[in-house]
Amino acid sequence: MISNVVRAEKTCNFLAFIIILFNTSVVKTTHLRILVVYPISKKDEEVSEAFLSAAELNNYEEKGWIVPKWEFPQELISEMREEYKTLLERNSNLSPDIMMAPHQTQGGSMGVIGSDKWLDFATHPAAMTIARQLIGPDIILWGTTIFGKPPQNGKETPWHQDGFYYPIKPLDVLTLWIPLDDVTPENGPMKFIPGSHKTRKIFSHSWWEGKDKTINMVCDSEHLDLVNAEPLIIRAGQMSFHDVYMIHGSQANLTHRRRAAFVVRLMPASSFYDHKLGLEIGRKHPLQGYGERPLYLVSGDDKAGNNFEIGHLN
Repeated sequence: MISNVVRAEKTCNFLAFIIILFNTSVVKTTHLRILVVYPISKKDEEVSEAFLSAAELNNYEEKGWIVPKWEFPQELISEMREEYKTLLERNSNLSPDIMMAPHQTQGGSMGVIGSDKWLDFATHPAAMTIARQLIGPDIILWGTTIFGKPPQNGKETPWHQDGFYYPIKPLDVLTLWIPLDDVTPENGPMKFIPGSHKTRKIFSHSWWEGKDKTINMVCDSEHLDLVNAEPLIIRAGQMSFHDVYMIHGSQANLTHRRRAAFVVRLMPASSFYDHKLGLEIGRKHPLQGYGERPLYLVSGDDKAGNNFEIGHLN
């Protein structure tokens, strides 16, 4: 039975609702079970300056991505850069090209030892204000990644669709892309194929060998309209959002300047994150950690019976 409900506020502005279940006759630590659900304390805060115009919303629907007019303050970008520097130092054994789940502190995907600050960055009120306009008021954060694109040998990310692996039903994901450095035509900008999201279909992909790539599952060429591909040239402080069905990729960074970006994966809470399917996918792609991803309710309410315990407990 439920004997006590403790509401505890974490230091980084997160609320953890901890439900302690135990046998009423004998209270022992072996009988304790802690269920942690992480709604964000600032989840309902709206930033009016971040409201999208009708033209911007239409552009997202037509092209499949958007660069909102609102920008992160440069002080916050500087804080992200410092936190990234600390992350690299803490995980010096890992390649800086791609670090999954920097928001997990206990060694999440790829064994990255992250920090709660990345959750704070990912759920900035302005970013959440925009996300709610694109996928609705009920939102779950289920992943983050940092693509480092280090100078001179930053790996390419071949053409692909994000949702090829995702254990989410129905598949509906919004990606928030935050550059920590200015993106130029020369340093391997992300490129989109406009309108490729409209079919709401995951196209065929094939495995391409090579350690010169951040991913190896590549969208087959018959689905690529390269003539109309558009580069995402934005400065640090700006951000972009793109649809899960959008075909996109980037070339290697051969310049002398880094081009790092912090990526946040959001899903409407009307979709179900299938951890069991994630475990099956993980047999082929273990570094993704899809079967153990912790979910965070960052806006509104869960509507699909998602499991908010997996990944949060040691």
